[in-house]
Amino acid sequence: MLRFIVLSLLLLGSVLFAEPSVFPDSEPDDTSFFMQMEGGNSTDSVEEITEEESTENLIYLGFEKLPKKLYVGEIFPVTLKVTSLVKDRLYTVTLEDGKDVILIQEPELIEPKAINHLTFYFKATGTSLKLPDFVVSYEDDPERVYRIEGNKIRAVRLNPPRDFCGVLAQKFSLVNYQASTYTKESNILALQLSVAYGNYDDFHLPRSANQGIDSYSGDLNDTTLFYYAVYPTEVEQVEFSYFNLSKNRYEKFQVPIIVKRSSVSTQSNLDPQESEFTKFKIAATAMLIFIWLILWMTRKGWVYPILILLAAAYLLTYLIPLKSVCIRPDTTLYLLPTPQSTPFMQLYEQTTAKEMNKNGGYTKVRLPNNTIGWVKNEDLCTY
Repeated sequence: MLRFIVLSLLLLGSVLFAEPSVFPDSEPDDTSFFMQMEGGNSTDSVEEITEEESTENLIYLGFEKLPKKLYVGEIFPVTLKVTSLVKDRLYTVTLEDGKDVILIQEPELIEPKAINHLTFYFKATGTSLKLPDFVVSYEDDPERVYRIEGNKIRAVRLNPPRDFCGVLAQKFSLVNYQASTYTKESNILALQLSVAYGNYDDFHLPRSANQGIDSYSGDLNDTTLFYYAVYPTEVEQVEFSYFNLSKNRYEKFQVPIIVKRSSVSTQSNLDPQESEFTKFKIAATAMLIFIWLILWMTRKGWVYPILILLAAAYLLTYLIPLKSVCIRPDTTLYLLPTPQSTPFMQLYEQTTAKEMNKNGGYTKVRLPNNTIGWVKNEDLCTY
């Protein structure tokens, strides 16, 4: 028993007071231990991490709420979600390929954020529609690109009525319209339209050989469109329809072509002596004045003088001759009094015309050949 205790003490002492190893590098450190547990070594691990970093995706792309079906001519949005792992790093988005689709509007500014929702607006131009591929790259590393392939979307053509104006829109309204004499044989109809998310550039009116967009303003959410069309004088009403995308149906408008003469209105006709109907109105008004004058003298009522004054004022608007104005040489005649108005005639010589109305910096004139249009006030001269 004593021998066993002694041997145990000697063995314990040899362990506690053992000399250090002469091969210090053979002692494993923590990293080597864990790498051996994983079946590898630290050097191989560093090389693998470096290679992984070089191929790591720093940008992730995805679409949100793509339409499943479209109509040819429809304006539709596509929202691209861009997730950047480096949130303060600038990047650009370009579009490649695509079929039967054109870009209408893209984001004006792309901020360097971790997550961006970028909305692009397209127009469907055919039935074999395929969105373009969206390609994203950092501005400081344009060679490395991230791509998401554009989807195919079903597009169908409408079977519209004959009076279809060509517009498909979320909202479409007729704000105002004006009609005036264009020549002796024709009138010009001017429309002010409001379009929300619609292909306003395809707008056209039926049965007019001379028509077009005069000007437009605003954005896709609310576009104000000024449109003109010339019709023969026998056409008294224009009908057209558009396709309401919100309600999925056609809606119709009826616009009367009523040419009025007024000293303050932009709807001014020719001189009254050139219209038989106008002559009849002048004669009827004069007859009423005569009858009311007799009644006033016989019955002495207070209402007759008022009626006589109103009728006389109405009669004077027809009898007062139009003022003559001088137009400088090389002056452009416009359809409407707007900065982006369509020019339709050039006057190469000094011309004398009748002043019909004024609107801002424009004057409405009637030329000796009965053509009516607008000239800038700066193009008027003195005799």
